[in-house]
Amino acid sequence: MNIEKVGRKWIVKGEGDGWIYKKTFPTKWKAEVAMEVFKDGGRISDYWTKQREVNSKRPNRKPWRVLEKVKKSLKRLEELDPSCEEIKEYAQLAGDDEITDTDSENKFGPRLHDTWCVKRGGRVHIDIGCCGYHLMLNKNNAEAFIRFIEDKRKK
Repeated sequence: MNIEKVGRKWIVKGEGDGWIYKKTFPTKWKAEVAMEVFKDGGRISDYWTKQREVNSKRPNRKPWRVLEKVKKSLKRLEELDPSCEEIKEYAQLAGDDEITDTDSENKFGPRLHDTWCVKRGGRVHIDIGCCGYHLMLNKNNAEAFIRFIEDKRKK
């Protein structure tokens, strides 16, 4: 029995018939846990139990580099204090992945919002909004928003 990576998934290759050969795993450590459980004669339900147990002991990862970059952008945005007009104008230019609608016409933010490991697809980002727009600025588009404000104020 050995573990191989196929595309973005991990599989267990070997001789025989069993649940482990029909399953793919998102990470190598999960494939290793499955192989250990299978070798001990465990069922797939035993794998799920063992996987949860091992996962609870793993250290929580934090996106430190991203967090530091976003914090620098947050500090800069607090200094710039974008107006509602600037937020609205940028929101109309921005892509769908960085803006959502909001019921609030009042200005809010900028504030740090960390949804990393909290919800699926979560990330560290800056929330800022006004005029019915809610910008979610990540490490990349926060810098673009800052440049947008600075360029607009130079004119």
